[in-house]
Amino acid sequence: MKAVLFDASSAIDADYSIQQKIFEENGIDFVVGDVKSMEEARELCRGADAALTIYQDVTGELMDCMPDCKVIVRHGIGYDPIDVAEATKRGIAVCNIPDYCIEEVATHTIALMLALIRKLHIYHAKVRDGIWVSNSDEYPFYRVSTLTLGLIGFGNIARKTAEYAKAFGMRLIAYDPYLKEDVFTDMGVEKAELDDLYAQADVVSLHLPLFENTRHILNAESFAKMKDGVFVINTARGALIDLDALLAAIDSGKVAAAGMDVIECEPIREKNHRIFESGRVIQTSHVAYNSTEASKSQLTKAAQSAVRVLKGELPPNVVNRKELLNA
Repeated sequence: MKAVLFDASSAIDADYSIQQKIFEENGIDFVVGDVKSMEEARELCRGADAALTIYQDVTGELMDCMPDCKVIVRHGIGYDPIDVAEATKRGIAVCNIPDYCIEEVATHTIALMLALIRKLHIYHAKVRDGIWVSNSDEYPFYRVSTLTLGLIGFGNIARKTAEYAKAFGMRLIAYDPYLKEDVFTDMGVEKAELDDLYAQADVVSLHLPLFENTRHILNAESFAKMKDGVFVINTARGALIDLDALLAAIDSGKVAAAGMDVIECEPIREKNHRIFESGRVIQTSHVAYNSTEASKSQLTKAAQSAVRVLKGELPPNVVNRKELLNA
């Protein structure tokens, strides 16, 4: 049997020997690729029984090149690079790694939130420019314990974020129509409808997967429903926010500041990209997931997931498990 990884260089400093060992111990050849075109991707995956991807799109076209494929694994929580519907039609299991970086992303969310509230980015820029002041008029300082944190989506990362935020005495509200009331109450979080969350939250933090119905969930209409001077955090997927609408909301003062680890136009290569013009955006380079511990966990669980499916199992992290079982 053969397993392939499409885009090795998408993960900096990843130790693929961890995966190599797991596959070898199970009698599976493992080919680490770094494709730069669809033609290279097609050639790499020919005859593969398992395919692993970081950011490479895995479409029906690629699946045609690996008719014996049993499993496609995304190195991450989101699995939008994979055409899950097409994979399901072909009986291919699609796995994600839903729990490898929960602490890291929650920590990054809180870090961005605190940096915005305490205006760290603003004062850093001022000191760098030789301006030493104790007050700035971009937006007010707030005591964190007086603020309401609104979580859109209440999965594992949002729940860990809520756990961390409790330490600061924040009021916590969350929107997730797929969860029962007790999931919220057990954590001391108020369940809210989306419009109510917009109206009440001082900080709005996104924790959603990217689907067509969540793309640009934060748009001009959404921002109009929020409090004046709201803080916006996104450590999920860039396209959840309409960038034009966000920048307009920042310019108008509706959004005081935004902290983002992702952006719909990533990667940003321009030194003077428009996202930085207001001076009220902290943008990191899609690194919220990252830690030494998370990387090892991700690599291990991705390879183990592929092996389990190739051995005839359907582990819990098969995202189309229900559809495959009912086929």
